Amino acid sequence: MGLAKLVSGVAAEAIAKKGHFSLALSGGSLVNQITGLLQLEGADKPDFSKWHIFYADERVVSHSDPESNHGQMRRSFLSKAGIPDTQVHAIQENLSPELAARAYEGVLLNLPKTVCPKNPRGVPQMDLILLGIGPDGHTASLFPNRPQTAEKNKFVVEVLDSPKPPSERITMTFPLINAAANVFIVAMGIAKAEVVQRVMEVQSLPGALPAQLVRPHPGHLRWVLDFESASEINPELWDSERAHPRSEIPKKAKA
Repeated sequence: MGLAKLVSGVAAEAIAKKGHFSLALSGGSLVNQITGLLQLEGADKPDFSKWHIFYADERVVSHSDPESNHGQMRRSFLSKAGIPDTQVHAIQENLSPELAARAYEGVLLNLPKTVCPKNPRGVPQMDLILLGIGPDGHTASLFPNRPQTAEKNKFVVEVLDSPKPPSERITMTFPLINAAANVFIVAMGIAKAEVVQRVMEVQSLPGALPAQLVRPHPGHLRWVLDFESASEINPELWDSERAHPRSEIPKKAKA
């Protein structure tokens, strides 16, 4: 319910500001975790008629396939929330991963500014992106040391060889994720404790732990954890240079 109230608060603020709320989310356990939105009452109850739903990543399968994030969302949340079908932006079926990625990017680029304005660099700005995190540090379908993690220009790209089945997917890239007004990384349960600690406290090479590259600017990043997933982090040591040394670039000597 805590996650639901956080999402509802961001939604209410976006609707008050521009009339609509844009939410992109990954699949997996996140789909089930947002069903708490359906139980909110009173001032917390969302105005779903103003919501637009997107997918931070999606498997290139039919919407009826059990592996489809959109299919899972439709069964567990969308069918009950009453969000208009025209405001649920699923990937196009029966396309190759490459064409599906280009088509989805086109959808994002052609949204009205009341739904998804563009920042000064022309990047669509989601109100909120909900991401999970995998045991290898991946987020969305941006896996460690893969070219998609280093993408600088495209906002949505294809993944042809995901280490997690199904192998063919599309995913939002970091230029789009980091343009969002808000990004939540959600991790629940003891199985996520080790990777949460590594991502938050271990300095790695760029792309080795993709979740470390989630750095929205000028937006806001929030980690949403439960007691178990947070059990191995040590915030009391975060200001200690001995515990968490920073890499420094030596100053050039004056000529």
